[in-house]
Amino acid sequence: MEAEVPQPISNLPSRWGSFTGPQLSWLAAASVPPYICLRLHLAVALTLIGCAPWIAATTALAFGRREGRRLDAFAGDWLQFQLQPKLLRHPDGARLVPGAEFHPVDGAQARSRSLPWSTP
Repeated sequence: MEAEVPQPISNLPSRWGSFTGPQLSWLAAASVPPYICLRLHLAVALTLIGCAPWIAATTALAFGRREGRRLDAFAGDWLQFQLQPKLLRHPDGARLVPGAEFHPVDGAQARSRSLPWSTP
């Protein structure tokens, strides 16, 4: 007899048709600049040419995947990683040596030395 395994359904994305919430938000963001351009009575060809990069980028963020994750989440995590300080902090650093709680990871001194196992 097989037992039923309870699974949380709150983590499943809600869907409208075949689209998830984030996909619909990116598609809505893709439609804003063309809508504004058409409301300003610009030519259709000019609107499509001018808004094509924006539409392509938001469509890629809506449907793209990278390493099994949504592309917008992957890009957001990558950007957050690039903007965060590259410092290590010891939890007891302030208690052990006042003022020495931060240590640079990739300082010039670390770059000048090569690793012993990587030298030819």
